[in-house]
Amino acid sequence: MKLKYKKLVILITVATLALSFLILTLIPTGGSNHDNAEDAELALNENGDINQLIKSYFDAKKIVDVEAMSGLVSDTNRIDRDKFIKMAGYVEDYQNINCYVIEGEENDAYRVYVKYDMKLRNIATLAPCLSAFYITTTSDDKYVIYLSALDEAQENFIISADKNSEIVKLKEQVAKELQDAINKDAAFKQFYQQMDQEIQAATVSGAAGQPALQ
Repeated sequence: MKLKYKKLVILITVATLALSFLILTLIPTGGSNHDNAEDAELALNENGDINQLIKSYFDAKKIVDVEAMSGLVSDTNRIDRDKFIKMAGYVEDYQNINCYVIEGEENDAYRVYVKYDMKLRNIATLAPCLSAFYITTTSDDKYVIYLSALDEAQENFIISADKNSEIVKLKEQVAKELQDAINKDAAFKQFYQQMDQEIQAATVSGAAGQPALQ
């Protein structure tokens, strides 16, 4: 079966402002396997190891600790250091992190959705965000954010999970919360737009066509 790379992010844009920095990344559930991820029940993740993996990832991302990140992902070549450095210049912290999961048919394979707030430097208003990761386990039973080649079954699972009605509602909720923050705080709007432009420029100038970890 042919393997190919597929981006594991879905951009959530606010059309009126052309904001594309808000991303969706998918994460696993702690429940039983589901034959159809699109109809799976969504719940807060209760797997402590997966929650810790996500926390460690955001802690490393905040200070651009690539060495720490390398122990959290399946392919270190997908870590876009330049982009993360740009982000670190704007982001002071990642707060209120909550993981929602949909478990794949394969054992220990998950689509994990992470809702969190970005605390921008010198800005009181928080930026609501949603990211999604595909998480698997290694041969020594360690959870990692999977960034390597996907087979057809894995791709189909991710596509199905992303169509889940609860995930669609969650995306809409986060997009509305972000728009509300933009409408209420002019300083936040200006800083957020500036960050978005720089991050998108860093992404475009990165490795030619190579998907990178968000």
